[in-house]
Amino acid sequence: MEGITPQYLLKNTQNNFYKKTHKNHPFFKKKQRGDFCFLKKEFSIKIKNTRLYKTAFTHSSKNRLDNYERLEFLGDSILNSIISEHLFLNYTQKDEGYLSKKRSVIVGRKNLNKIGKEILPKEHIEHKLQTITPNIYGNILEAIIGALYLDLGYNNTKEFTATHIIKNTKSDKSEIDYKSKILEWSQKNNKQVKFVNINQKGPDHKKEYQVQLIINKKNISEAWGKTIKSAEQKSSEIAYKIVS
Repeated sequence: MEGITPQYLLKNTQNNFYKKTHKNHPFFKKKQRGDFCFLKKEFSIKIKNTRLYKTAFTHSSKNRLDNYERLEFLGDSILNSIISEHLFLNYTQKDEGYLSKKRSVIVGRKNLNKIGKEILPKEHIEHKLQTITPNIYGNILEAIIGALYLDLGYNNTKEFTATHIIKNTKSDKSEIDYKSKILEWSQKNNKQVKFVNINQKGPDHKKEYQVQLIINKKNISEAWGKTIKSAEQKSSEIAYKIVS
């Protein structure tokens, strides 16, 4: 083999080795494509430890030992701390009861599942499931909080939480029990509260009810609802805003 130097043979052997490595190991392919680059693009996360985020996106069905469950545990605690701090500093006139209810809405499973499904790309979730349930999106979101905390610290995690969780949490009036609030108010102020179903309309399968709220024999508010319970809630909300 004239003209072929030892240097050429060495270089050719190295090239063949790298080609085989990239072919046989998907990890190298993913890294070549920029695995988790969406975190930087969509969320401005400057990743240091890629492994943490890979674990955060791995379900136990894919890897029984190295999955998101431990990061989720950590992320849940960090998230509660961040939300508690945010509410304490931004709702200075509200009592502990209000802050607790507000926090429970933000960190609640329903809210985290919804946000997780909206912002997390399905194709990055490593699993062997037939379907990805809503809870998995919420779990991964908490795991990302844990990964962020370990990788970039508390302040960066707080910034991510404010931008992508707090701002994406929509106020759900159904979460606030205004009937309980108005009854608590009445007890504190020695008032008598009475709900009266004064009207109804519509066919049996689509009936609506009108409920009147009376305080100390005085009509304070009234509202329509698809159920008596929802009408009571709506009339209680109106009344609570009047008396509080």
